[in-house]
Amino acid sequence: MIRLQSKKNKVALVTGSVRRLGKSIATSLANSGYDIALHFNNSSLTALDETVNKIERIGVRVLPIKADISNPEQIKFLFNVIKQEFKTLDVLVNNAAIYKSVDLLKINEKMFDEFINTNLKSVLFCSIEASKIMLKSKNKIGKIINIASLGGIMNWQNSIPYSLSKVGVIKLTQLLAKRLAPNILVNAIAPGTIWIEDDKNDTVEFKEKSKYPLKRFASEMDITSVVNYLTEKNEYITGQIIAVDGGRSL
Repeated sequence: MIRLQSKKNKVALVTGSVRRLGKSIATSLANSGYDIALHFNNSSLTALDETVNKIERIGVRVLPIKADISNPEQIKFLFNVIKQEFKTLDVLVNNAAIYKSVDLLKINEKMFDEFINTNLKSVLFCSIEASKIMLKSKNKIGKIINIASLGGIMNWQNSIPYSLSKVGVIKLTQLLAKRLAPNILVNAIAPGTIWIEDDKNDTVEFKEKSKYPLKRFASEMDITSVVNYLTEKNEYITGQIIAVDGGRSL
């Protein structure tokens, strides 16, 4: 049954939400009744249309917004559109990120800046803009969820720029949680390898599966269920880094 759209729906922004995990998170939040600000940048029009149609069939409003979130000016544009179109924001999921394995001796400044700008700086400035909107809603608790990584907890020697950016996300989560309490709850989810059904899974290294005590990679639902818990089931958790890694960090 398709729900009728409602002006009273809560609103969620998921960055990088046309593909892979971001798409799954946006769809899960839509199933919980959230209207969705669907952020994208480099996704194809085919992928965009597919995700928009999937969320529209759920019966909530979905608004695609293109922005390069490595650029703070485009982040301001993104949130200005949200303020204009939705008037409010209840949940921000900082999901957009880039990943690449690279040997230490092949790291250059341009590459390093790209990881920091996309994976870390965007989380800070999206959180700042989201907070400005959320803090105006006096009777509601805002939720910010950052998608960190097991790479920010373990020492991945061939992913130094990526891992450093995710270490920053972890520390930023704790700093934001302390600064924004009690009005906004800020937490992070640190996944290990995620296997997305019907996706190329280009960055998945199958040999790594044996290192997971649960002997499998995470599914989309393993992550979206934690997002659902933090957004819908609990208002007393903040500043926490939740490793969803099948025991890999052990």
